[in-house]
Amino acid sequence: MDLTIVIVNWNGGEFLLRCLRSIRESRTSFEVRVIVVDNDSRDGSRELAQRQFAEFHIFNSGANLGFGKANNLARPRVTTPLVLFLNPDTELKPDTLERMVQLMMAKPDVGAAGCKMRYLDGGVQEQGLQWYPTPITILLEPVLANRACRRLFRPLLPRLDPLRSAYVRKLYGGFMMVRKEALDRAGWFDDRYFMYAEDVDLSRTIRFLGWELFYCAEAEILHVCGATSEKAPSGFSLLMKNDSIAKYMCKYYGWIGVALFRLVVGVSAVFRMLLGSLLCMVRQGTRARQRLFTLWCVFLWAVGLKRPFVAESPRATEARLGAVECPAPDSVS
Repeated sequence: MDLTIVIVNWNGGEFLLRCLRSIRESRTSFEVRVIVVDNDSRDGSRELAQRQFAEFHIFNSGANLGFGKANNLARPRVTTPLVLFLNPDTELKPDTLERMVQLMMAKPDVGAAGCKMRYLDGGVQEQGLQWYPTPITILLEPVLANRACRRLFRPLLPRLDPLRSAYVRKLYGGFMMVRKEALDRAGWFDDRYFMYAEDVDLSRTIRFLGWELFYCAEAEILHVCGATSEKAPSGFSLLMKNDSIAKYMCKYYGWIGVALFRLVVGVSAVFRMLLGSLLCMVRQGTRARQRLFTLWCVFLWAVGLKRPFVAESPRATEARLGAVECPAPDSVS
């Protein structure tokens, strides 16, 4: 089974180059094609990648499209039976691709699979609770935000041991290997999400279509979580996650689900701000004040007074204002 790797880059810098280098150094018994969809990066990472990795297809989307929509641009270029969606802030081990493709060949019931992710310090990334956002789980989240409550209810929670391989209910977009047949039937990513939640939504759709999802602990990658989103404005990640989950709730549970989610987020933000204010009186610090500011932004989002800011490229801004026509994506390099 040949494989196509799709990477969405936005100002990935050196992380992107390391990722591509790890792909080049992978040991595989099959053909690997690489497509990098660059969301109009301004840090020179696209140009560097085009010079250093001429064997890969790297093109500019022309604007900051987000994760799902940019991945979908690769759809007409994918002809292999397997597709790997990979974050630019990851590095593969030499045997990662081989292990994962062998897994997909050995398990024809699996429509998509993920692998173990390690932090820079060697720690293993948790896979989160194995449930989809619902009105019930939304109500439980403020309770589970407390460490003592998480320990108390741990035996009852649908957790995944990241050190053991298992069938799962959802995977994460940092590394998601999918059968093209499953992708085509699912319609690829739902691009109403700018980023976050689209991987959970795709996981749900693939399972609904009759395939299984699998987590492989024997294959692993290095993942620098949030390496590119950290370059976005303060509070962007949290606001965008909330915005995406709200869209997910709207898709599956309508306006009632959205209203409940915003209510829970707003009440939780107020409670944490009150608690944080008390702590600030005892311990003054920039970090505490920044946390309060972020919670205030979350509260404003919950009541509909703030939205996550998505930075446009200069060319997209000019096109929107009517100064120039928005350029078509660059041809494949």
